[in-house]
Amino acid sequence: MFLVLLFTGMQLEAQQFVNLKAGKNTQINGISVSYIAARKKTKKGEDYYRITVSVTNRGADYMQLFSEASKTFSKTNHNALAYFQFVNATGRGLSATSGKLYARPLTMPVPYKCKKCPPPADSKEDPYNHYVSTYYIGMQFQSGATISHTYNTRVHEGVVPVVRVMIR
Repeated sequence: MFLVLLFTGMQLEAQQFVNLKAGKNTQINGISVSYIAARKKTKKGEDYYRITVSVTNRGADYMQLFSEASKTFSKTNHNALAYFQFVNATGRGLSATSGKLYARPLTMPVPYKCKKCPPPADSKEDPYNHYVSTYYIGMQFQSGATISHTYNTRVHEGVVPVVRVMIR
């Protein structure tokens, strides 16, 4: 019973937002998260910041397989690796109030036989291996890999941006 409660508590802790400090790495479940904020300018009572967030895998390889393979990779809330929130951002002028980072898509070549396509030039060649289509089967984030993205935000003048993250 104790082990079940301990495991459940660890999972709940992993699903909560964690406040980040500018320029400092924060470790969350083997993933190092950090951000750097640079003020670009001040205009009309708001400071414009360029925030660069980065996520580095310091643990084991991460892989998520989809329940169904598809020909196109769609970035959804379900397959985001990290959710960032810019807590005190105003959101005016198309500035970001939140953002998501996605791991690299994992693809798989699938051979098929095309009935409408011309046959292979070599008659001894297997028709199923002549045509290949690529499908997205999941996402991978290898150990030591880093993903980063830059967001433009606005905050009230004189206020420092507050960034928090939730790792999936």
